[in-house]
Amino acid sequence: MHANQTAHSKPWFAKIMGLVVPCVLLGCHGIAGEPMDSDLPQQSFTPHTDPQNKGGWVLVPEVSDEFNGPTLDTEKWHVQGTDDHYNNHFMGRAPSQFVPRNARVRDGELQIVTKWEPDFPFTDKINNGNKYENITTAAVITKAEFRYGYMETRCKAADGPISSAFWAIGGNGELDVFEHFGRNPKNPESDQRYHTSFHDWRDPESPTWSQRVWTNDHLLDFRIGEDYHVYGLEWDPNFISIYIDGRLIRHISRTEIGDNWVADGMMKVWLDCEFFPWEMNPADVTAEDFPGEGLIFNVDYVRIWQRSGDATVPVPNNPENLLANPSFEAGSRGWVLDGDTRVISNKAQDGRKVVALGESSSTVSQTVNVQPNTTYILSTWARLPGTNGKDVWENAWLGVKDYGGEPIRRTLFRSDFYRSSLEFTTGPDSDTATIFFTNDTSTNRALADAFELYESIDLTTIKD
Repeated sequence: MHANQTAHSKPWFAKIMGLVVPCVLLGCHGIAGEPMDSDLPQQSFTPHTDPQNKGGWVLVPEVSDEFNGPTLDTEKWHVQGTDDHYNNHFMGRAPSQFVPRNARVRDGELQIVTKWEPDFPFTDKINNGNKYENITTAAVITKAEFRYGYMETRCKAADGPISSAFWAIGGNGELDVFEHFGRNPKNPESDQRYHTSFHDWRDPESPTWSQRVWTNDHLLDFRIGEDYHVYGLEWDPNFISIYIDGRLIRHISRTEIGDNWVADGMMKVWLDCEFFPWEMNPADVTAEDFPGEGLIFNVDYVRIWQRSGDATVPVPNNPENLLANPSFEAGSRGWVLDGDTRVISNKAQDGRKVVALGESSSTVSQTVNVQPNTTYILSTWARLPGTNGKDVWENAWLGVKDYGGEPIRRTLFRSDFYRSSLEFTTGPDSDTATIFFTNDTSTNRALADAFELYESIDLTTIKD
């Protein structure tokens, strides 16, 4: 992914009732909400998180597909490599190469197949220092573009060492709804990571050009390659909201993202699979990782909506943080400090204080009241000062226990303050849970701040 994007679109807008309403750049330059010819009935679907369509959503058929035809609609989609044409000159992330025949429609789904094919005539080109070899896969891209809206897909990620991705890119930026890496035996967290990000394509002379400049890094409580799930993202001029199966994972404003907000241009939708050398060493992958006909990224549908001209944009309510003294501005009040754990004045993510774990087994924890059979999201901003990003990687862990299920821990390692989150669902008899931040098995110095714990509400069940 993250191809060298050079095309520049010229977005335009219609102002209706004081709102800036995005338009789709199509052959007819239709305004979002204006009826357009399509095999898709525009009002038969609504976003999974808005079943009553309170948002006034109108389906944009030119960038949506149910994949119910006998073959892929090539009037709507470009398949990378067709007639030897690769958008943005991107042939895939080596060692994997995009091959048109690996994208197909079958049983009402788009299927992107990744195969072990060492005898395939791979290109001689080099990609990021790696040669193309052994692995064939595919990518499909919409021919139409859109700007702002609600992006949704129901899909099952490929269950193996390959990414499955749903993303969009334009002249200035890239929005990755998710990049799932199906399986890494050496890092089980890869199998559960829901990774959303921005990449900067604004200025080739900028040090951040092509780089990931903003990320939401969330650990699900299930493996993404085991079953189908509904992934959604609302892309508004002033915020993005990330969803899974009708639950809000995170809402963040443009103001919070700041100068790293790059999502303002017209974009095309991509679905693809790629090998990620930073997840696994290509030398560790063998034919046994691609059994049978190969690994399959199954996509039931892709749907993009935009708000109708008379729709109002609701102001999302921030969920209630259930933790006491989450940023340690009141010292250690509400927390249990074990080992070499202290609250110190330091460069903080929020306020003036952080909790610091020393170079011995140390933990900070808090026990909170919870509801049974309820899903919660826990997050913190943490940094490991000893990590240099090259050959030294130090670890600490964010986790939860005593909630009615097996303890959950996720690894934190970056040297700058970085937000990470996880989710857990309480047991039928649970009324408390203990959240913690620890270096108990690494004894690395670690700092954390701005903890949050909130209920992840199923929006599909809300009636009014």
